[in-house]
Amino acid sequence: MRQLENVFQEFVDAVHTAADPLAFRALGERATQRLGFRSFAYLGFSDEAHTLISTYSKEWTTHYLNERYQQIDPVIIRARRDRDLFHWNGARASKGRGNPCKRFFGEAAEFGIEKGVTIPIRAGFDRFALFTFAADKGGPDVFEKVAEAQEIMQLMAMYFHSHVEAALKPSTVFKRSSPLSQREAECLAWTSRGRAMDQIGQILDIKTRTVAYHLDNARNKLHAENVAHAVALALRRGMIP
Repeated sequence: MRQLENVFQEFVDAVHTAADPLAFRALGERATQRLGFRSFAYLGFSDEAHTLISTYSKEWTTHYLNERYQQIDPVIIRARRDRDLFHWNGARASKGRGNPCKRFFGEAAEFGIEKGVTIPIRAGFDRFALFTFAADKGGPDVFEKVAEAQEIMQLMAMYFHSHVEAALKPSTVFKRSSPLSQREAECLAWTSRGRAMDQIGQILDIKTRTVAYHLDNARNKLHAENVAHAVALALRRGMIP
Protein backbone atom coordinates (compact mmCIF):
# COMPACT_ATOMS: atom_id res chain seq x y z
CA MET A 1 0.00 0.00 0.00
CA ARG A 2 2.90 2.38 0.73
CA GLN A 3 4.11 2.00 -2.86
CA LEU A 4 0.64 2.85 -4.18
CA GLU A 5 0.47 5.93 -1.97
CA ASN A 6 3.89 7.03 -3.23
CA VAL A 7 2.76 6.61 -6.84
CA PHE A 8 -0.35 8.65 -6.14
CA GLN A 9 1.50 11.38 -4.26
CA GLU A 10 4.02 11.85 -7.07
CA PHE A 11 1.14 11.93 -9.54
CA VAL A 12 -0.67 14.61 -7.50
CA ASP A 13 2.47 16.74 -7.23
CA ALA A 14 3.19 16.43 -10.96
CA VAL A 15 -0.33 17.16 -12.17
CA HIS A 16 -0.22 20.55 -10.43
CA THR A 17 2.73 21.59 -12.61
CA ALA A 18 1.44 20.27 -15.96
CA ALA A 19 0.43 22.93 -18.44
CA ASP A 20 0.39 21.23 -21.83
CA PRO A 21 -0.41 17.82 -23.39
CA LEU A 22 3.22 16.67 -23.36
CA ALA A 23 3.51 17.28 -19.62
CA PHE A 24 0.25 15.45 -18.91
CA ARG A 25 1.42 12.57 -21.11
CA ALA A 26 4.73 12.33 -19.25
CA LEU A 27 3.23 12.25 -15.77
CA GLY A 28 0.59 9.75 -16.88
CA GLU A 29 3.29 7.53 -18.37
CA ARG A 30 5.31 7.53 -15.15
CA ALA A 31 2.32 6.57 -13.01
CA THR A 32 1.20 3.92 -15.50
CA GLN A 33 4.60 2.22 -15.51
CA ARG A 34 4.88 2.34 -11.72
CA LEU A 35 1.48 0.67 -11.43
CA GLY A 36 2.73 -2.10 -13.73
CA PHE A 37 0.72 -1.30 -16.85
CA ARG A 38 2.08 -0.80 -20.34
CA SER A 39 0.20 2.31 -21.44
CA PHE A 40 -2.60 4.71 -20.63
CA ALA A 41 -5.16 6.71 -22.56
CA TYR A 42 -7.30 9.68 -21.57
CA LEU A 43 -10.07 10.50 -24.01
CA GLY A 44 -12.44 13.38 -23.42
CA PHE A 45 -15.49 14.11 -25.56
CA SER A 46 -17.31 17.41 -25.95
CA ASP A 47 -19.70 18.93 -28.47
CA GLU A 48 -16.86 20.56 -30.37
CA ALA A 49 -14.17 17.88 -30.46
CA HIS A 50 -12.27 15.35 -28.38
CA THR A 51 -9.10 15.47 -26.31
CA LEU A 52 -6.74 12.51 -26.52
CA ILE A 53 -3.65 12.15 -24.33
CA SER A 54 -2.08 8.71 -24.30
CA THR A 55 1.02 6.58 -24.59
CA TYR A 56 -0.55 4.33 -27.20
CA SER A 57 1.54 4.19 -30.36
CA LYS A 58 1.01 6.97 -32.88
CA GLU A 59 0.22 4.37 -35.53
CA TRP A 60 -2.61 2.92 -33.44
CA THR A 61 -4.18 6.24 -32.44
CA THR A 62 -4.05 7.49 -36.04
CA HIS A 63 -5.61 4.27 -37.30
CA TYR A 64 -8.19 4.32 -34.47
CA LEU A 65 -9.34 7.85 -35.27
CA ASN A 66 -9.24 7.38 -39.05
CA GLU A 67 -11.42 4.28 -38.74
CA ARG A 68 -13.68 6.10 -36.25
CA TYR A 69 -13.36 3.22 -33.83
CA GLN A 70 -14.64 5.45 -31.03
CA GLN A 71 -18.09 4.70 -32.46
CA ILE A 72 -17.76 0.91 -32.02
CA ASP A 73 -15.14 0.59 -29.29
CA PRO A 74 -16.80 -1.70 -26.68
CA VAL A 75 -14.79 -0.06 -23.89
CA ILE A 76 -16.15 3.39 -24.74
CA ILE A 77 -19.67 2.03 -25.17
CA ARG A 78 -19.55 0.46 -21.72
CA ALA A 79 -17.94 3.53 -20.15
CA ARG A 80 -20.75 5.72 -21.51
CA ARG A 81 -23.27 3.36 -19.90
CA ASP A 82 -21.58 2.57 -16.59
CA ARG A 83 -20.49 4.84 -13.77
CA ASP A 84 -18.02 2.60 -12.00
CA LEU A 85 -14.50 1.49 -12.78
CA PHE A 86 -14.39 -1.78 -14.74
CA HIS A 87 -11.79 -4.14 -16.18
CA TRP A 88 -11.88 -5.71 -19.62
CA ASN A 89 -10.10 -8.35 -21.67
CA GLY A 90 -10.11 -8.04 -25.45
CA ALA A 91 -9.75 -11.76 -26.10
CA ARG A 92 -12.74 -12.63 -23.92
CA ALA A 93 -14.82 -9.60 -24.90
CA SER A 94 -14.64 -10.48 -28.58
CA LYS A 95 -16.09 -13.95 -28.13
CA GLY A 96 -19.59 -14.32 -29.46
CA ARG A 97 -19.63 -10.84 -30.95
CA GLY A 98 -19.83 -9.65 -34.53
CA ASN A 99 -16.92 -9.19 -36.88
CA PRO A 100 -16.37 -5.44 -36.21
CA CYS A 101 -15.74 -6.07 -32.51
CA LYS A 102 -13.44 -9.02 -33.19
CA ARG A 103 -11.51 -7.01 -35.75
CA PHE A 104 -11.19 -4.07 -33.36
CA PHE A 105 -9.77 -6.12 -30.47
CA GLY A 106 -7.58 -8.10 -32.86
CA GLU A 107 -6.01 -4.95 -34.25
CA ALA A 108 -5.61 -3.44 -30.77
CA ALA A 109 -3.76 -6.58 -29.63
CA GLU A 110 -1.26 -6.08 -32.45
CA PHE A 111 -0.30 -2.83 -30.74
CA GLY A 112 -0.02 -4.40 -27.27
CA ILE A 113 -3.48 -3.40 -26.03
CA GLU A 114 -5.20 -6.57 -24.86
CA LYS A 115 -6.67 -5.87 -21.43
CA GLY A 116 -7.05 -3.05 -18.99
CA VAL A 117 -8.89 -1.02 -16.39
CA THR A 118 -11.14 1.87 -17.42
CA ILE A 119 -12.59 4.66 -15.29
CA PRO A 120 -15.63 6.47 -16.77
CA ILE A 121 -15.82 10.21 -16.04
CA ARG A 122 -19.04 12.22 -16.26
CA ALA A 123 -17.98 15.77 -17.14
CA GLY A 124 -21.34 17.58 -17.16
CA PHE A 125 -23.46 19.13 -19.91
CA ASP A 126 -23.29 15.90 -21.94
CA ARG A 127 -19.50 15.94 -21.85
CA PHE A 128 -17.80 12.67 -21.09
CA ALA A 129 -14.31 11.28 -20.60
CA LEU A 130 -12.58 8.04 -19.72
CA PHE A 131 -9.15 7.07 -18.43
CA THR A 132 -7.71 3.65 -19.23
CA PHE A 133 -4.71 1.76 -17.89
CA ALA A 134 -3.89 -0.86 -20.54
CA ALA A 135 -1.70 -3.95 -20.62
CA ASP A 136 -0.58 -6.53 -23.12
CA LYS A 137 -1.08 -10.28 -22.80
CA GLY A 138 1.76 -10.65 -20.32
CA GLY A 139 0.77 -7.63 -18.27
CA PRO A 140 -0.59 -7.49 -14.71
CA ASP A 141 -3.64 -9.36 -13.50
CA VAL A 142 -6.27 -6.64 -13.84
CA PHE A 143 -8.55 -8.40 -11.34
CA GLU A 144 -5.81 -8.14 -8.72
CA LYS A 145 -4.99 -4.56 -9.64
CA VAL A 146 -8.62 -3.46 -9.33
CA ALA A 147 -8.89 -5.09 -5.93
CA GLU A 148 -5.63 -3.53 -4.75
CA ALA A 149 -5.72 -0.02 -6.20
CA GLN A 150 -9.28 0.78 -7.27
CA GLU A 151 -9.69 3.90 -5.14
CA ILE A 152 -6.34 5.34 -6.17
CA MET A 153 -6.99 4.64 -9.85
CA GLN A 154 -10.34 6.43 -9.66
CA LEU A 155 -8.82 9.44 -7.93
CA MET A 156 -5.97 9.60 -10.44
CA ALA A 157 -8.42 9.58 -13.34
CA MET A 158 -10.58 12.28 -11.78
CA TYR A 159 -7.54 14.36 -10.86
CA PHE A 160 -6.11 14.04 -14.38
CA HIS A 161 -9.38 15.02 -16.00
CA SER A 162 -9.92 18.02 -13.73
CA HIS A 163 -6.45 19.41 -14.37
CA VAL A 164 -6.59 18.77 -18.12
CA GLU A 165 -9.87 20.69 -18.22
CA ALA A 166 -8.41 23.54 -16.17
CA ALA A 167 -5.11 23.73 -18.08
CA LEU A 168 -6.24 23.07 -21.64
CA LYS A 169 -9.81 24.36 -21.54
CA PRO A 170 -9.76 27.35 -19.20
CA SER A 171 -13.02 28.69 -20.60
CA THR A 172 -14.86 25.74 -19.05
CA VAL A 173 -13.79 26.63 -15.50
CA PHE A 174 -16.33 28.66 -13.53
CA LYS A 175 -15.21 30.57 -10.45
CA ARG A 176 -17.87 30.30 -7.76
CA SER A 177 -17.93 30.92 -4.05
CA SER A 178 -17.59 27.61 -2.24
CA PRO A 179 -20.66 26.08 -0.60
CA LEU A 180 -18.41 23.79 1.45
CA SER A 181 -17.69 24.24 5.10
CA GLN A 182 -14.05 24.32 6.15
CA ARG A 183 -14.25 20.77 7.52
CA GLU A 184 -15.96 19.47 4.36
CA ALA A 185 -13.24 21.03 2.21
CA GLU A 186 -10.54 19.51 4.44
CA CYS A 187 -12.06 16.03 4.20
CA LEU A 188 -12.34 16.29 0.42
CA ALA A 189 -8.77 17.60 0.14
CA TRP A 190 -7.36 14.70 2.15
CA THR A 191 -9.50 12.27 0.14
CA SER A 192 -7.98 13.68 -3.06
CA ARG A 193 -4.60 12.74 -1.59
CA GLY A 194 -5.60 9.10 -1.22
CA ARG A 195 -6.33 9.11 2.50
CA ALA A 196 -8.96 6.69 3.80
CA MET A 197 -11.62 7.92 6.19
CA ASP A 198 -9.95 6.49 9.28
CA GLN A 199 -6.67 8.18 8.29
CA ILE A 200 -8.45 11.50 7.78
CA GLY A 201 -10.04 11.09 11.19
CA GLN A 202 -6.60 10.67 12.76
CA ILE A 203 -5.20 13.69 10.90
CA LEU A 204 -8.13 15.95 11.86
CA ASP A 205 -8.63 14.36 15.28
CA ILE A 206 -12.28 13.50 14.62
CA LYS A 207 -14.19 10.25 14.51
CA THR A 208 -14.37 8.22 11.29
CA ARG A 209 -18.15 8.55 11.22
CA THR A 210 -17.74 12.33 11.42
CA VAL A 211 -15.46 12.21 8.36
CA ALA A 212 -18.12 10.19 6.55
CA TYR A 213 -20.71 12.79 7.58
CA HIS A 214 -18.63 15.67 6.17
CA LEU A 215 -17.92 13.80 2.92
CA ASP A 216 -21.58 12.98 2.48
CA ASN A 217 -22.52 16.62 3.08
CA ALA A 218 -19.93 17.74 0.52
CA ARG A 219 -21.23 15.23 -2.00
CA ASN A 220 -24.79 16.50 -1.54
CA LYS A 221 -23.79 20.16 -1.76
CA LEU A 222 -21.86 19.57 -4.98
CA HIS A 223 -24.64 17.34 -6.42
CA ALA A 224 -22.02 14.66 -7.02
CA GLU A 225 -22.76 11.00 -7.69
CA ASN A 226 -20.09 9.77 -5.26
CA VAL A 227 -17.15 11.04 -3.22
CA ALA A 228 -14.66 10.64 -6.10
CA HIS A 229 -16.95 12.77 -8.25
CA ALA A 230 -17.17 15.36 -5.45
CA VAL A 231 -13.36 15.48 -5.30
CA ALA A 232 -13.18 16.10 -9.06
CA LEU A 233 -15.79 18.86 -8.92
CA ALA A 234 -14.15 20.56 -5.94
CA LEU A 235 -10.74 20.48 -7.65
CA ARG A 236 -12.11 21.80 -10.89
CA ARG A 237 -13.89 24.68 -9.16
CA GLY A 238 -10.92 25.62 -7.04
CA MET A 239 -12.61 24.68 -3.75
CA ILE A 240 -9.76 22.51 -2.52
CA PRO A 241 -6.01 22.77 -3.14
